Amino acid sequence: MKNLVPLILLVAIVISCNSKKTLQSYSQLDTTYISRGNVIAKLSFETLSGELQKALQNGGIDSALRYCNLRAYPITDSLSLVHQASIKRVSTKVRNPRNKADELATFMAKGFGIDVSEGKAITPKLVLKDDSVLFFKPIITQPLCLTCHGTPGKEVSFSTDSTIQKLYARDKAVGYKNNEVRGLWRIAFKIN
Repeated sequence: MKNLVPLILLVAIVISCNSKKTLQSYSQLDTTYISRGNVIAKLSFETLSGELQKALQNGGIDSALRYCNLRAYPITDSLSLVHQASIKRVSTKVRNPRNKADELATFMAKGFGIDVSEGKAITPKLVLKDDSVLFFKPIITQPLCLTCHGTPGKEVSFSTDSTIQKLYARDKAVGYKNNEVRGLWRIAFKIN
């Protein structure tokens, strides 16, 4: 399955070259967009997690949940403007329906999940779709993530679960263990 991703990208590039400006080369495309995607994903993660840590320190887990509910989208939207890219966090088990992974992201998440479970090195992936290069990188659970995304009644306390249910009535983003693919960074770069 994971071997299909480079093939899909190569076929997309060949097809794209016939209908759009010719891209310099697969290697240069790969290096440029992987590098940009890694920088943006890292900065986005650091920005969101830094603000989340402040909310945790100032008001505990309830404050952090309310922060995520109200502030995560405006932050990623502003980072999208600065970096001239569409930045999203997507998942197959969503807390917010706006983060639902499409078919391609679901395929990518499964591939990353297999790599993580087999202990393989994780490398971001690129896909050329329409007039964009899509960058995918997994979001891997850490122990702190399990406070809100672990198993209710175990890592997720009753009061935290209650707050989650108030903020996200259809929450599916629980039951994770440490070092699992929780979701993906999906960063889209427009090709001019």
